[in-house]
Amino acid sequence: MNVVRQVRVILGVLALVGALGVPAASGSHGGGGGGGGGVVGGTGAPALSLSPSALTFAAQDKGTTSAAQTVTARNTGTAALFFNNVAIGGANPLDFTIGDDGCIGMTLAVGATCTISVTFTPTNTGTRSANVTWTDNAPNSPQVLTLTGTGTGTPTPLSINDQFFSCANGVCDIGAGQNDFVNNFFTTTFLASGGTEQYTWSGSGIPAGLTLRPSGLILGKPTSLGTTTFTVTVADSAGATASGTFTLTVNQPPAPTPSGCQTGSVITERLSGPAFNGRTPSGSAAADETRFSGCGGFSLLSAQVKDVNLPDGTVLWVTLDFDPVGTITLRGGSGTMATYNMGRFAVSRDQVRVYSSLPDLPSYQQILIGGSFG
Repeated sequence: MNVVRQVRVILGVLALVGALGVPAASGSHGGGGGGGGGVVGGTGAPALSLSPSALTFAAQDKGTTSAAQTVTARNTGTAALFFNNVAIGGANPLDFTIGDDGCIGMTLAVGATCTISVTFTPTNTGTRSANVTWTDNAPNSPQVLTLTGTGTGTPTPLSINDQFFSCANGVCDIGAGQNDFVNNFFTTTFLASGGTEQYTWSGSGIPAGLTLRPSGLILGKPTSLGTTTFTVTVADSAGATASGTFTLTVNQPPAPTPSGCQTGSVITERLSGPAFNGRTPSGSAAADETRFSGCGGFSLLSAQVKDVNLPDGTVLWVTLDFDPVGTITLRGGSGTMATYNMGRFAVSRDQVRVYSSLPDLPSYQQILIGGSFG
């Protein structure tokens, strides 16, 4: 399972290649999917109806783009419906593109509608599939719409897809624009195209503190300052391989804001979710902005959970505005995420989400969501 982190391709996850924020002297962490808050007040409950419930594209020559197909989302509930995110994920997320998106960030009154359009550009031949995930404040969020198409033409040789990295002279930087600080949580995902799926990843010289999983997901806490150059290799199910050279530059975190500048405070949000495996989980997240101001500095994020009915040792996945910020290892249904340094960002209408596993596992699902720090 590949996870792509782009403007409209997440988590999916694997969604998680980039969505790289650009540090600034001040501002919010993201805003791409968190603007407008998350849970809309009022009585009753929103409900989402999608028409159609799936999209099938006709056979399309590899590398060419189909005509757009439209999906209409309608609020069939009894309260306002807010869309945090509308994103493509699944097996072949690079083959499908959301064009006009009239839903993300929108609040729909009862009975109101919005639309998105999707096109199909196969990167290889054969059956291609993905899905559109709608994340909102309806009780059954997220909702999934399946996408299917067939690519025709000459099969594409196996290669590493580096379009979401910063590359020069055949070497790609996997950390450009991220908070790649020493001992801070770091993750991204390597992607491949062509060949014969499924893909298996391996590497040599991986930066200290990081682990490259067979899915292509790399994560951990880099423990050494400076630039590490390493090699990553992908193998497809037919035995073909492709390799690439990558770097990661690990820096010291920024200094606290200078004295005399007005700093923020510690903001806490409750995490909640529906019953999961027979128990109702809960938790909290805190953004510490006491060392951050318009003059510079950094913010810290922490999260903790309890009553999560999963076995000891289960690793949960934590995101802020859909950007991964850490993991939680459960003991007795509880656990705490190591503090994440957000760098020169403050939270603003950004939601914390906790998922039941790492995003390259098939059981990956949202179990907790927090307020919007707004």
